[in-house]
Amino acid sequence: MVMSNKCKNCSGELVFDAGEQKLKCTHCSSLFEIETENKKLQKKLFNEQSSIKSSRTKYTQFYCVSCGRKHITSSILEISRCPFCGDSRNLTKTLKIDYVPDGIIPFKINKQNALSRLVAWIKKQKFAPNNLKQLAKNDSIVGIYSPSYFYDFTCFSTYSGTGLKQHRDRSGRIYQSRHFFRNNRKDRYEDYIESAGPSISSEKLRSIGGYSQNNILVYRTEYLYGWLGEEVTDLIQSNVPNMKKTVSLNIAKDVRMSLPYNSVENFQISTSFSDIYYEYIYIPIWKGKYKYKNKEYPYFINGENGKVTGKAPKSFWKIFFTTLFILGIVGTFIYFVMTS
Repeated sequence: MVMSNKCKNCSGELVFDAGEQKLKCTHCSSLFEIETENKKLQKKLFNEQSSIKSSRTKYTQFYCVSCGRKHITSSILEISRCPFCGDSRNLTKTLKIDYVPDGIIPFKINKQNALSRLVAWIKKQKFAPNNLKQLAKNDSIVGIYSPSYFYDFTCFSTYSGTGLKQHRDRSGRIYQSRHFFRNNRKDRYEDYIESAGPSISSEKLRSIGGYSQNNILVYRTEYLYGWLGEEVTDLIQSNVPNMKKTVSLNIAKDVRMSLPYNSVENFQISTSFSDIYYEYIYIPIWKGKYKYKNKEYPYFINGENGKVTGKAPKSFWKIFFTTLFILGIVGTFIYFVMTS
């Protein structure tokens, strides 16, 4: 079925309006409700036969030959340049997408709001250059529906090792005691998120997390009208092992930090997973970058709640004068102590 996003009143283009949560005509501003299924998505049990849903609908897909990125939209929105590498010469268009998500979290933060969140975030960064806020305001930013998986699962971990504790006797001599330990722990994870696309890593995705399960709707292509979507690059059978590896490493780190010892020898831990349930979801992300002194600084903004993650440059002169100020205070204090 060929997608149609024409206004019934004037034949203008319909786009999804994040503020109205409706389709809006770019010509006459008419608003139209999106027909949604009144049901809650249920995660599916993962097994060796698990796969995500193949697409039965044709989408417009834009593919950048230069950087290999794919961008899709179900509207007639034309893209004149690649949002990632900026190339406008090697952008081609095809009409086939292989997979569609189970659900979608629609954008609630529009472009103006996203840039305001970015400026507010920059203001909180220590030693950020004064002109950085202006650079951010002038930056190009793109809203992307990024593919991801939400997981529920249970972990059972068994760990052992030898803990070393330092002691001091009455004479002041320091000695160590050794303690063998063996224990286990159970962890339950719900709505653990993993990236399945090229735009954002799982780590950065979790850092702007807080996506609400209550706001996941049954997938409808109308939410992509006027927006970009990305093709999944990490299918479920390859994503689950990556998820297990990350979670296992985090549990091991957490266990070691919780041990009541000065150091640990021969630490071993084994983590098993059970009852893994998943759903494949499109989540809204504002993605952008700004340049400062010929270096690019990417950032990401949660398109549902506006949370920002990124890395801001630091001003050498702000750090320099702050250091001088602190040294001056310390020097003055020492002077008065020495002369009093």
